[in-house]
Amino acid sequence: MNELNLDELEGETIPSLLSKRLATRPNQVGFFEKRSGAWRDLTWDDYARRIAGISQSLVDHGLQRGDSVALMGDVSLEWVIAYMAVINAGGVAVGIYFTSSVAELDYFLDDSASKFIFVGGEKELNTVLRTEYVDKLKNIVVLDGDTVQENQVISAACFATPVEDHVGLLHRQAELARADQIASVVYTSGTTARPKGALLTHRSLIEGVGTLRAVCPALFREPQRVVVHLPLSHVVGMGQGIVSPLISELRPYFGESSAEFADTIKEVKPTYWMAPPRFYQRYAAQIAAIVAGGDAQQRAAYRLAMSVARKALKDRAGSGEAKPFLQTLFNTCYKEVFEPLLARFGLDQLQYPYTASAPMPADVMRLWQTWGVNLKECYGQTELVGTNASQMRDWSKPGSIGEPIGDPRWQTRVAQDGEMLVSGPGLFVGYLNKPDETKEALTDGWLHTGDMVKVNEDGLLALIDRKKEIINTSGGKSISPAQIENEIRQSPYISEAAVCGDGRKYLVALIEVDSTTMMSWAQQRIEGLTSYADLCACESVIRLVEGELAKANQKLAQVEQIKCFKILHEELSVENGVMTPTRKKRRKNIETRYKALIDSMYDDEEERLIRQAER
Repeated sequence: MNELNLDELEGETIPSLLSKRLATRPNQVGFFEKRSGAWRDLTWDDYARRIAGISQSLVDHGLQRGDSVALMGDVSLEWVIAYMAVINAGGVAVGIYFTSSVAELDYFLDDSASKFIFVGGEKELNTVLRTEYVDKLKNIVVLDGDTVQENQVISAACFATPVEDHVGLLHRQAELARADQIASVVYTSGTTARPKGALLTHRSLIEGVGTLRAVCPALFREPQRVVVHLPLSHVVGMGQGIVSPLISELRPYFGESSAEFADTIKEVKPTYWMAPPRFYQRYAAQIAAIVAGGDAQQRAAYRLAMSVARKALKDRAGSGEAKPFLQTLFNTCYKEVFEPLLARFGLDQLQYPYTASAPMPADVMRLWQTWGVNLKECYGQTELVGTNASQMRDWSKPGSIGEPIGDPRWQTRVAQDGEMLVSGPGLFVGYLNKPDETKEALTDGWLHTGDMVKVNEDGLLALIDRKKEIINTSGGKSISPAQIENEIRQSPYISEAAVCGDGRKYLVALIEVDSTTMMSWAQQRIEGLTSYADLCACESVIRLVEGELAKANQKLAQVEQIKCFKILHEELSVENGVMTPTRKKRRKNIETRYKALIDSMYDDEEERLIRQAER
């Protein structure tokens, strides 16, 4: 069996790619993980052996081809191995965010009809045990720790079956797999009350991640390091930690936990990184804080370096390279000022940085480029797994998602109403148990992305609005505000709620209290209340609403919870332009009308530091 030809991915499956890796590079290190404070590597043969043990055990315990198996846990190599074991056994891997609530997990398990579940540790195990679905699971396999076997609960170490001929087993499993078979379900937020499970075939995963060949060819030429810290239930984490190693030279590093990703990045010094804007913004603020806290000489050196770097960036952005003398000056500034700052966070060897999932603030992107980090923005979503458009030029100007990728099999066009449509070999094939939503998203082989774009004068695509009601936080989470608002409106004291947070760090809510119910409650306790304005300013009313939101938050996943709120002093209405006649929210109008109120619920310290660092 020959080494994988990247131009001939047609017909390949996840098991066939693993089998080829095992045949061509069994002793080559493919993965790195940190456990108990020490790094250890894993060869492709070791990796395959561990996959085979769990895969065989799943079959022995009754897994049939096409059965769903859920996985819920923090980012880890054990999660990856379990995922691969499910797919090699012919199952469908269903990734679930490890912060999901009991109610959400119940829905995911029931919707996918999962037969088994792998959980990261005790926290996730306790969540599973509190679901109504738990008795329908054949086994609950705990990946981390020495869980005592009880009922259907068993540790991964005890669950795995020793396999003498792991190479033969995996080869036989690869022969059974087909490119158009469903390999995975990835849940994504929708405009309805329930998340939608995107059905991804082997072809979807391989061709979707394969779009990186057009975006970052270096990943396929020589070894690159990446720290996997985004959830493996998300297509970005899945692509980095599972699929990319099968088709590229990317080497994934897994830290002790995703919460410690900053320490992991500092140790690993990644050369490639794809992350939501929030991570770049957070690091930029931390670097800016170091600059602001330096002594007078250090601040003066930084200002001088920035004056040179801005001129060099202007040249590079225009002609592609700075004038020789200016470039020499910049190189000195980089070595003496910028590189030491980046090195403090492990970002000094970052050659291929990308961002996606939410709009990147122009000032943040420009600041990174001024520091000598060639940050680029691209577009992607769960339904296309990879990316259909990216900034290709070095030192691209902020404000666009770039141009359609050069692969002729992938096509991007703009519909008459401005919506971006995409066709290509890696598209998802539908939503699990949701035929109407599938028909709405897929028409004649074209994915309706729900994002409105315009074509700039330079031919680059710029996002201008969303057709779908989806909030993309700066941390890369796609969230349906309608679901959260419905939960908040369960309170008899709240008549309407508008959840905001697009491109922000967390979610906030604008609350319209029910004037009748709230006035009745308040007048029994407080004298002198006569108007709606009195209610909105009353401290007792504010505390009551706070308690009602706390109740709602208990039913929501962590990323969906409301962190701050303000009570509106007017109704959300057609007259003030924020509601349609059918009582649908005009979200852009809400954000514009109440901008000051929304902004007041966010700490702008990071933005202030970034603006200061740009000077």
